[in-house]
Amino acid sequence: MGERVSGALDDLEAATDWLLAALEDGRMGEALAGATPYLRLFGLAAGGALLARGALASTAQGAPADEARILTARFFAENLIGETASLRASVTQGAAAVLAAEAAFRA
Repeated sequence: MGERVSGALDDLEAATDWLLAALEDGRMGEALAGATPYLRLFGLAAGGALLARGALASTAQGAPADEARILTARFFAENLIGETASLRASVTQGAAAVLAAEAAFRA
């Protein structure tokens, strides 16, 4: 679980850095083209991190582990969080297709 959450946070950091650089370079259209996948990426990375934190907290309180929290975090990490890599690619490499479609629809 830790490796998957860490990977998702790395994807989020890379996408964030790319968006900030695009905005600083005046590439507003490219940045906006990645906005929707960025929000999905952010939600998955943050959700995975928070679920993992909750699972860890449930085992650190000296009481029996909260199996439901642990299983929920595990499910999220094993089944959902893997999407962050493709979302990162959409944010950092998908602008050309979005901008081309926008131009075609305006014509």
